Amino acid sequence: MTTQPGLLKIDDLLVQVIVKCTRDGLMMAGLKPEPIGLSRLLRSDGNVSSIIGFVGPISGSLIINTTDSVACFMAGRMVGETFTVLDNQSLDGVCEIANIVAGGIKAGLSTTSFHFDRISVPSVVVGNNFSISHYRGMTSVSVDFSLPEMPMKMGESGTFSVNLSLMKI
Repeated sequence: MTTQPGLLKIDDLLVQVIVKCTRDGLMMAGLKPEPIGLSRLLRSDGNVSSIIGFVGPISGSLIINTTDSVACFMAGRMVGETFTVLDNQSLDGVCEIANIVAGGIKAGLSTTSFHFDRISVPSVVVGNNFSISHYRGMTSVSVDFSLPEMPMKMGESGTFSVNLSLMKI
């Protein structure tokens, strides 16, 4: 079943799995992300993107995109420390968050037509000047979240996006 906000058809199952697995994964860090937006397009406003690939009958990727301050906050909460800059330890935390969310999504989709066999190790891209392209015909869903627990400083959004792009191979 799909919803049709405007002209975009977005798969309800994928939205539900992204929201549930993101919330469940970040609950380990004492965070309760709130979904605030939905799109079929990848949002890459932030300068930190953690990427995990999926392979099997369905292949694709998971991308978690955010700013360095949100990445540091989430990673710090995950490991029980405070990070103020991106370094090897905070980037490892960002990878671990992506790994936990991806594992949940793999389990959540295991009995559906979107199931896949394996996930890759996470990679992190840091920087603003990159773009990611997907094959035409991929099913893509992006959910934006806010973190109410994050203390806001002037000019910070406290948001991140989780993008799932899948294609039957």
